[in-house]
Amino acid sequence: MPSRRQVALISLALAGLALPATAQIQSSGLGDLNAWGASYLERGEAPLQDGLWTGSDPEYLLALMERIDVSVLSPAERALLSRALRSPATAPEGDLADALQQERLRLLVALGERSAAARLGEQMEERPEGTDPDIIRSDARLARGELEVVCAQKQTTGEGLFWAELRALCALSNQEPADFQIEIASEQEGADPWFANTAFAVLAEQEDRPAARYGSGLELALSDLGNLEPDEESLSAERPGLAAQIARDENRRLALRMAAADLAARAGELSGETHRNLYDTLISAEEFEPSNAVEAAFVVLAKAPEPEAAPAAMTASRPEGPVDLRSMSEDWIEPVRPDDLSEDALEPEGVDEVSLAEEQALAVAQALREAASGPADFAARARLFEAALDSIPARADTATQARLFAAAALSARNVSLADKWLNALEPETLDDKARFEMALLEGYASILGGERREADAGDIAGVLVERAIEPAQQAAALRLFALWSGFDMPVPVNARMALAQADMAAGSIGPGLLAAIDAAGRNGAGAEALLTILTQTDGDVAALSGQELATVLRTLRELKADEDAKALAFEAGQLWTLAADNEG
Repeated sequence: MPSRRQVALISLALAGLALPATAQIQSSGLGDLNAWGASYLERGEAPLQDGLWTGSDPEYLLALMERIDVSVLSPAERALLSRALRSPATAPEGDLADALQQERLRLLVALGERSAAARLGEQMEERPEGTDPDIIRSDARLARGELEVVCAQKQTTGEGLFWAELRALCALSNQEPADFQIEIASEQEGADPWFANTAFAVLAEQEDRPAARYGSGLELALSDLGNLEPDEESLSAERPGLAAQIARDENRRLALRMAAADLAARAGELSGETHRNLYDTLISAEEFEPSNAVEAAFVVLAKAPEPEAAPAAMTASRPEGPVDLRSMSEDWIEPVRPDDLSEDALEPEGVDEVSLAEEQALAVAQALREAASGPADFAARARLFEAALDSIPARADTATQARLFAAAALSARNVSLADKWLNALEPETLDDKARFEMALLEGYASILGGERREADAGDIAGVLVERAIEPAQQAAALRLFALWSGFDMPVPVNARMALAQADMAAGSIGPGLLAAIDAAGRNGAGAEALLTILTQTDGDVAALSGQELATVLRTLRELKADEDAKALAFEAGQLWTLAADNEG
């Protein structure tokens, strides 16, 4: 039975069929230099298809956009929606084109794409509330520490909460009478008491002041002006870009930078290298003692290799030069002859010492397992230790962690690193569970590595079908086969037979909407297909059935969103779960 959400979408689709042809969105040509045709992508980002917003019904598109809740989207879904909204496209025609543009701007702001939102907003005559480009740019400058510049520009005559608080902040910064400005700001609609309480505390030079806040550039500027102390709630998960900026600021306390880095890394806003550098700084402090698994791992990784000990001599050293035998004491030790030693004495003594490489592998493995609570946490931790996984040698004493390290490498989208650790495994020595996981990881590596020979896929599928004993294993194997199909990769006969014989659970989309998504993608209604997908997944791509996954991936590839499709595939694969119970 279809859900209320599906019924609503189907009703909208049917309503669109009754509209006259003039109400359908048409192309106005790429020759138009307008807000639709401009690119808001960063350097190196590839745009989606040109006709993304054409070929559909504007009222239906608007309804889809309004239904999207950015807060529940997964990182891969957020990245997909962001790239779609920032890509240049053919401008739609019709009375609702401006309404679509306003909704596009609202979603960009909700996604945290503030730079793109500011540039888009400047080209629009009417904008939804909270999307003023002047406010966005001013707040961004405040976040960069440019309070004096913002105040000197005298662009503080606007109406509303932001401008009222900015005028009060500038008065405080310039040591001007600020009581009245603070009072005015506190009376604005939506005003948070924190601002007025903090501003009055700074004005009165009180020692007891509220905790710092870093949820916006304006909050950050006031916190810095008042030398406020941060607490556990100072950072805002809604502004991971701002957290990344704080993490990079060398003038801030290291503890705050570390907390901001963790938040930003989880959202994909901070590189693994920058994150690692902070930990290197942390552990280099005198008398540092690690307090968690990540810090302990970096301490072990910083250890220098110990020099190998010289082999002990089998005989006592012989005196050099002429020796007066009469002067030799009774302590002289008779040289040991091999014939005098038993076979046991000739065997080297067993040692339980752990090599540095093994110690490092164990420490990194513990830190990775600690983050095996969800895809975003595990991916962030994988990027943090990506360099360590590259430097630790893959050999007998570290291969016990190979499957965990391969899963982390794939979560960091590093297929060559995953291959390094997969090649360290000896399949014939693994039990059924470990061999299954090895084949599953090889299957996901094949998605990142491009086309593989059908024989390779056949070998992988053979292991998965044979070793999949538990229901969860069988579901994981079938999911991988469906993903292969979505990427038009070779799906060998044993995998096809498994799919045909499986009693696969129904997903969250349903056959009708799935057919509509496929048709929209094939008929040039890219935005309709993409937005429908995002309204159905609710941030949980793993809940999709195999058929739904395959259709979604093929549709995204039709839209030139191949990398986004891979990101969604890995979220669906849930490789982080292999780390949750993988003890080597």
